Amino acid sequence: MLPRLPEWQIRAACKGRIDLDFIEPKSPAEDAKCRALCAGCPVREQCLTAALASGEAWGLWGGLDAEERLRVAERDGHELPAVLPAHGTNPRYAKHGCRCDLCRTAHTDYERTRRALRRRRAEPEPEPIMLAEAVRIGRVWAGAGQLLLPLPGVPRPREAEPVELLASAA
Repeated sequence: MLPRLPEWQIRAACKGRIDLDFIEPKSPAEDAKCRALCAGCPVREQCLTAALASGEAWGLWGGLDAEERLRVAERDGHELPAVLPAHGTNPRYAKHGCRCDLCRTAHTDYERTRRALRRRRAEPEPEPIMLAEAVRIGRVWAGAGQLLLPLPGVPRPREAEPVELLASAA
């Protein structure tokens, strides 16, 4: 069974007006036409009440755009208009309380990544080694005084003392 429109929407002046874009008017002239149609609509109050009650975040409803409805909602204590994030995202799970399978999976992935990043940050950064003499690394030579990061499982080359480098430079 298909859902039915509320009775007031059937009587709305904008019903069937595909020539006007009430969601995002393309020009100030089109916006003015939409607002003029709303001004003479017999169900303008029901339209605005429904938009405020549902937190509608887009388009003209009851003659008011989203910013105007936001001010009315703040003033009168209605739910603030909000655009919900898509299903299957962590914000939908965390901020909006959606517990569908997609949102739970997204939250699990987010938490797993967050914990891995925190563990990675907790590991100390290795101190670089200043080479005392030239060392061959694969096909490339690293010269004396060059800084290298130690790698796990690779033997550490002899480190240079700053005095050695000054003596070799002279």
